[in-house]
Amino acid sequence: MIIRSLKLAAAAVVLVTGTALSQVSMAQGTVQAVPRVGVSFNNTVTVRATIEESDSETHTVAFTTANGRLVSMAVTDGVNLTNVQEGQVVNVTYNEVVTLLNLRQKGPGSKEARKDGAASDQADLDMGRLTLTVVAVDLAANKVSLIDGRGGEVRTYNATSIAKQDMLKKIKVGDVVIGLTTPLLVTAISPAK
Repeated sequence: MIIRSLKLAAAAVVLVTGTALSQVSMAQGTVQAVPRVGVSFNNTVTVRATIEESDSETHTVAFTTANGRLVSMAVTDGVNLTNVQEGQVVNVTYNEVVTLLNLRQKGPGSKEARKDGAASDQADLDMGRLTLTVVAVDLAANKVSLIDGRGGEVRTYNATSIAKQDMLKKIKVGDVVIGLTTPLLVTAISPAK
């Protein structure tokens, strides 16, 4: 009799727990973030910057770009940091990865970023997030050209893989995309002229 009662109690617990878990998973499914399609491009950038700190022991340098972004990066072995001084204005060349996320897909924050006049704020710039507008798509040459929401130079990226070429087919001039930049390695530092 006791064993039978325990089996019924265990079955009831399993039934209640299973129902509660399915309700929780359904509720989580309604608020779960929708992943956006993104592709990455390797890019080399040369910027005019002010040196904040250089360390020849750890082979790192920190600098502030003209738009106010503070960047700290490792430096290749070929770059000599002994002559780089704090406060010095220099041209810094570095490699970065730019990941573009298409905002026409639904996702957290995409509605706000698509609004007219949406531009990157300082917090976005500090973490390498840019709101960009597509100004040209050249399917024959597999290239996309973008401009920052605040203006500035047009950046052109080559779609060298099938995934990147597929992305080009899904966007059009005027689309707003989010660009995430990840600086990798400083390859050259030269005095600014």
